[in-house]
Amino acid sequence: MGTGRGLREEGEPGRKAKGLGGLLERVGGWGCFQMVHVAIVCVSFAFVSTHSFLQNFTASIPDHHCRSPGNLWPVDAQGRPERCLRFRGNATNETETCVEGWVYNLTTIQSTIVTEWDLVCSLKSLQGLAQSVYLAGVLLGAIVFGGLADRLGRRAIFLWCLFQTAALNTGAALAPSFSIYCVCRCLTGSGMSGLVLNGMGLVLEWTTPSHRAVVSGFLSFVLSLGQLNLAILAFGLQHWRHLQLAAGAPYALCFLCSWWLPESVRWLMVRRRFSGALRALKLVSWINRVPAARAQLSLEMLESEYSQEELGGTPGSSVLDLFRSREMLAILACIMGIWFSATFAFYSLALDLQRFPGEDPYLVQIVLGSIDLPFRLLVPKLANRLGRKLTLSSCMILGAGFLLGAIPVPHELGRLRMGLSVLSKGFMSASTSCNILVVSEVFPTSLRMTGMGASNMVGHLGGVMAPLVLLASPTFPLLPPILFGTTVLAASILVVFLPETRGLPLPDTLEQAQSRVHRCWSRLLRRPRQGALPLQTKL
Repeated sequence: MGTGRGLREEGEPGRKAKGLGGLLERVGGWGCFQMVHVAIVCVSFAFVSTHSFLQNFTASIPDHHCRSPGNLWPVDAQGRPERCLRFRGNATNETETCVEGWVYNLTTIQSTIVTEWDLVCSLKSLQGLAQSVYLAGVLLGAIVFGGLADRLGRRAIFLWCLFQTAALNTGAALAPSFSIYCVCRCLTGSGMSGLVLNGMGLVLEWTTPSHRAVVSGFLSFVLSLGQLNLAILAFGLQHWRHLQLAAGAPYALCFLCSWWLPESVRWLMVRRRFSGALRALKLVSWINRVPAARAQLSLEMLESEYSQEELGGTPGSSVLDLFRSREMLAILACIMGIWFSATFAFYSLALDLQRFPGEDPYLVQIVLGSIDLPFRLLVPKLANRLGRKLTLSSCMILGAGFLLGAIPVPHELGRLRMGLSVLSKGFMSASTSCNILVVSEVFPTSLRMTGMGASNMVGHLGGVMAPLVLLASPTFPLLPPILFGTTVLAASILVVFLPETRGLPLPDTLEQAQSRVHRCWSRLLRRPRQGALPLQTKL
């Protein structure tokens, strides 16, 4: 097949779909199976952000002061009782640390991990450590479960991550000590990362190209619902153990309801498991009510149409394969930089509720969570109309602009500063949603979960670093917003080097993915490609 012909097959929507796209259309395209599949995955996705920001409430620090038998305390500069000192005995000029513990103001909450394990004063840093441990688990899960999914399959890892999340979250809710709580939170984070990666990958690999942007955008929209769910659950459940347990209950339900889901047929074909692919396709055709496809599909047809030469790729691909290809290494580096910067700025805006003093924290959580929804709903339409690259770069530039624009606003105009911060968070959320769509479309099937996992790991590293940078706010108040905004602006330049994937089928081999990168770079250099491989759509 010539180069021109290969490109025409991919670029002309009117031509009959070939390869796996043709098989998906033959078994119903977008039908009942895909809708039920998305619905099950959405239940688990709806509480991902709930866990990411859970410690806004389970680790909140209420007003407190030392427990003192004389009910007399030294006061600070604002005339309030000192939080970490009390008078020694009956003296009024000698102080000591809170040797008998603390008294907490529990008018708005019943209990948090701070009040249960006294994570205040000298132990205050442990409160932030718990959040960092969770995010460290997210990093670990991204790389571990991404690589395992390319070896063992998306379905098996997705089911395991559902079970791990449900079990370890229950362990965190029942933890008798802070150390056990942190271990459970870390493993919960790793399971959460794996189920997002594999849930997203499993759904998109069963979705036709014409619906992929909409489905990806909808799943990203559902991910944002977790912030609203958190505000609702936290308002009704003011004991941290009850809140922790309720946030993990949906994953046990999803685990019980997901056993019947078939493996990704794209992964099965790349791994040359034709009998499994045939069973999966027949199940989907039955659910989609396309009985003719069940009669037409056969093992011989799959084996003959998708020969070893056409499949390409090798079983047992690992993360090292991404570094053996110059094109994939460059794309991976660009995506990592984009994901890191967007997450870096996003978490700085989402985790620091205390930068809005005097505001109801439940209301602030609802506002910050709600702003993501319309922005993420716009991403699929813009990505299909303007293209992935233009949508992604625009969201990043606008988000950074609003973030930097809030710097000169005086503190007296608190609502204006809050409005600019909320808009910035919305654009950062949209850029993350669009980036997830791009990542799912640029890597070949044999390395897709590995590439998504590695990118997601570096992306969440931004979430780990954001709270650390915010610690500099009291001393250098301008440093954090300037650093967050300029990082996003610099990373937006990397979008230029990514291939445009609007309307194209998913690449299944390394050669197909490399061909798209060659074509993108050739256009940047305004010269024809030399020796470029034809972009075929087999499998």
